[in-house]
Amino acid sequence: MNRIARQLFLALPLLPATAAAQYKMSTQEYIDTYKQLAIRTMKEYRIPASITMAQGLLESGNGGSRLAVEGNNHFGIKCKGSWRGETIHHDDDAKGECFRKYRNAEHSYRDHSKFLTESPRYARLFELDVTDYKGWAYGLKEAGYATNPKYPELLIDLIEKNRLYLLDRPAGPGGLFGHRKERRDADDTPAASSPQQQQPVHRHVIEQNNRVRYIVSEEGESFASIAEQYNMPIRRLLRLNDLSSAFPLPAGTAVYISPKRKRAALTRIHTIEQGDSYHAVAQRYGIKLRSLQKMNPTIRYFPPRVGQELRLR
Repeated sequence: MNRIARQLFLALPLLPATAAAQYKMSTQEYIDTYKQLAIRTMKEYRIPASITMAQGLLESGNGGSRLAVEGNNHFGIKCKGSWRGETIHHDDDAKGECFRKYRNAEHSYRDHSKFLTESPRYARLFELDVTDYKGWAYGLKEAGYATNPKYPELLIDLIEKNRLYLLDRPAGPGGLFGHRKERRDADDTPAASSPQQQQPVHRHVIEQNNRVRYIVSEEGESFASIAEQYNMPIRRLLRLNDLSSAFPLPAGTAVYISPKRKRAALTRIHTIEQGDSYHAVAQRYGIKLRSLQKMNPTIRYFPPRVGQELRLR
């Protein structure tokens, strides 16, 4: 290590903890990074993904607040009497209030869902339709989630400006990450605007995860048909998804159509849950399986176990 590099290395511990927050994500970057967590928790807990996403954006300041950066707390949830985990203190309604601190953002999203489902004061909200984001927004305020009198309007404004309501309809037209559309004709130029030419060959919504482009398979599609649509050999499509051979493709499967990255964008650690595979983890975060193996050498030799922690960056 040369003298200048060594001086920089020694100086790093002196940087303030908030230095990591100097880069603030845009609204779209935050949505792209965390929308899959919001949809996953919606399927498990029946909380509209649009509401979860809007609360995350608002409460965390697009992931740039001190609570989000230092405590991975994206929803401003305070300790309360039942909390037994780590804590972080922050000035809010009073000085130095106790807030929950999480291992990573995924734990924050899951705890937010548990917080709402396990508290009796939010029980009425679960009688609403999962697409009724306005009812949820006003219901959260009435139940005392936030003290800001304009809290419902702030959530609804975020949802409608960013079309987050589409996240609540994963099986419907334009749903499943469909808030940002990019449709292409056969020659990969923007679709023509005339009514006679509005039937593009590519019917997928092209989205990004970890800045990697992917589509979600539809009923009756296969790896071969998707490869043909995007003008690439099927072997390349399989390689992009860390697969050695094709298999019947269930509808709703995320299929990457550009090379995955060597590390996750923000999340540092993934904790293995029941049913996880190493391949599934690599797909979830848009990173190459080979890179995941390099960061976690033992996974080449041992199967995943619940509670195991994997480095993602």
